[in-house]
Amino acid sequence: MQESFVLYLQYLETIKAKLPLQVFEFASNENRHNLDSAHSLHDAWLTSLTVKENRRAQRPFEPKPTIEIVLLGPLHDREIVLSYVNVSSYRVEGEPNCFNAADTLHGDVDRHEVRVSEDGLIVHEIKFSSRSSIIITCDNFACTEREYS
Repeated sequence: MQESFVLYLQYLETIKAKLPLQVFEFASNENRHNLDSAHSLHDAWLTSLTVKENRRAQRPFEPKPTIEIVLLGPLHDREIVLSYVNVSSYRVEGEPNCFNAADTLHGDVDRHEVRVSEDGLIVHEIKFSSRSSIIITCDNFACTEREYS
């Protein structure tokens, strides 16, 4: 295990009580960071990013923003789906992939991390090899997978 990942796990332990259980389990799962795991975000490619402002007819001025990110897994055998709820902010910064833009505009996911904002919200940051990044601040998120058959 790399020293930087050990330090990250130590940090996660300090914020564990502030995270929903599934977010802590996702963030601390070595397979979500391991270079050789099919479940890793490392080396995955962005397939789609969808932002929705979900509104009810009765209260259309109180949207419940959600974001869904779909990544093609690093072994190209599955989709990794990240679903964020009650999104309070997000930032997408893109730069062309200087390594091989024919493969993917943003490049491979280089790393990702979960942290807690000053006001107690979850922040998930995904950094790509192209120096592009996606930063989402929300109440909660989940990760699911869809394997190709």
